[in-house]
Amino acid sequence: MKNIFLVLSSVFIIASCGRYEKPFITLKSPEKRLMDKTWKLEKIVDNNGNEITSNQTISFSIEGNDSILVRTIDNITYTGSWNWLPALEGEIDKQRIVTNIQLPQVYDPRVVYDVKVLTTKKIELIDRNGAATANFRYYFINE
Repeated sequence: MKNIFLVLSSVFIIASCGRYEKPFITLKSPEKRLMDKTWKLEKIVDNNGNEITSNQTISFSIEGNDSILVRTIDNITYTGSWNWLPALEGEIDKQRIVTNIQLPQVYDPRVVYDVKVLTTKKIELIDRNGAATANFRYYFINE
């Protein structure tokens, strides 16, 4: 019995490990940690380490077959879609989010973010688009 408990505990800990920061042990999937809440932007850090503040929120949801992204910037709301980035052999990369949303001064509506932190209280996303904001870090909190 002791050996079974040890094996199950080891499998659980290994299965809960990932490449981005998350709670040490979590029973919530990445989707459950990400969705159904409004995330408030705490700060943006540019390539030079400068902190930028902005009045932004973002929320992720799934309604039926649609993945809905709502982003509010300075009290203007933009709606689009989001998905996890497809990976090899039909797998899904739950460490990268692809958004499709038309934002002002952004010519390509498709934006890819690396997920560096995903807990129920905070998200850290890195812009991977090669535009003026490439490699900017976005820090969101759930209040």
